[in-house]
Amino acid sequence: MTLDSKLIYQLAEEQLADGQPVRLQFRGRSMWPTIRESDTLLLVPLSGEPAVGDVLLFHHDGRRVVHRLVGRDGDLYILQGDNNYGTEQVGRADILARVASVDRRSGRRLPTDGARWRRVSRCSLARKRVKNGLLYWLGREGRRRLRPWYFGLLAVLMWAPLNGLGVPLDNYILGLRLDHLLHASVYLVCPLFLMDLFDRHKPPATWLAAVGVGLLTEGVQYLLPYRGFDINDLIANSLGVTLGWVAVLLAKRSTRV
Repeated sequence: MTLDSKLIYQLAEEQLADGQPVRLQFRGRSMWPTIRESDTLLLVPLSGEPAVGDVLLFHHDGRRVVHRLVGRDGDLYILQGDNNYGTEQVGRADILARVASVDRRSGRRLPTDGARWRRVSRCSLARKRVKNGLLYWLGREGRRRLRPWYFGLLAVLMWAPLNGLGVPLDNYILGLRLDHLLHASVYLVCPLFLMDLFDRHKPPATWLAAVGVGLLTEGVQYLLPYRGFDINDLIANSLGVTLGWVAVLLAKRSTRV
């Protein structure tokens, strides 16, 4: 949370330094949903060492920020917003106050030493772990680790004699054949794993490469005596690739500053 009015918060810091509590309005989404836009925070001077889990007001890179203490690294305190991926590291002198309670716009007050606050915090932190996990595995490093497993799966599906498994793939769901839905689903993430291998400024190259992978797998099946080439499967592959490619483009556009 970046605080807007320098004068207001300079006065608040002076009041905290005199040992008096301060009420300030929260701005931003870095602590959502634990602390929401326009919630009012009761900040109290910090006495003693802060505990992991405390929500603190501190200085960082010229800003005043309200985030949760998540750990220590020697003399450094590691803080992170409940809705953030990155962390901040600050010294003890940079920590100004602790959040003692949060007043919702509805009028409900949540003391930070109460059972309801602990439940809200646990739910928020669990949500963040899931979100951060998804961000990691969809990010460059996660894609690099998953890429060989994904293309290994495609190779197995290309060579395996699936026709002998007795699975009724010719069933229909919402008017679409199950095997066509499976083909589209498998190739939905193909552009995601190929995007790092091609020039990022030429997105069509990623789409063409992914379509080529779908064509290759179907072409190999044409040569196998226990498999067969199906133009509808190829169309399903290309449809899955196209949907995944569009999703990648939209995601990249939404993250531009």
